[in-house]
Amino acid sequence: MMPIDTTDRTKDPLEMLNRALGRAWEVVCEPNDVTVGLPGMLCLFQGVNISIPAKAAKTVMANMLLEVMESVGRFSPMYKMPARAYGLISIRDRHSDDLLWSLAPEASQRWCDILEELAIAIRKNSALIQATVLVDGLLAEGFQDCVITVSCSCLPPRKLQATISEIDQADIVCDACRHPFT
Repeated sequence: MMPIDTTDRTKDPLEMLNRALGRAWEVVCEPNDVTVGLPGMLCLFQGVNISIPAKAAKTVMANMLLEVMESVGRFSPMYKMPARAYGLISIRDRHSDDLLWSLAPEASQRWCDILEELAIAIRKNSALIQATVLVDGLLAEGFQDCVITVSCSCLPPRKLQATISEIDQADIVCDACRHPFT
């Protein structure tokens, strides 16, 4: 005999990830008066090692804080504040000698509940996160090599096909009208 209440009480892991990311984003935006939307997965998970969820959560939070720093308005009191005021510290990677951003200890302590929730969501969605970041990265790279048609200001306009990266690297000017191809 089946029980009367057969509703599924399991939580959707993707919903858990979206909720954790959204909540973390709200927590870092609110005190800085930032109202931009949540950045994409490629930005949030840049440089993140998914195999260690607790460390991954801290890196994601640091990436969020970097985005917040870039989005603070000119007239905000936080505009000229150092990274430490946002909860970030810079560290040098031993292997590559690159400068990396990490959460300051006081930021880790202040947001420990959010970081724990984020770590659980990352652990439960590691395969999905890796797939999303991979696809987003491939799409971002792929659009740089798309062939597009550009034209000059001649009447009728002259047209040529070039990749986006070629257009970005060199100013291609028409020899007749002396205007750049756009």
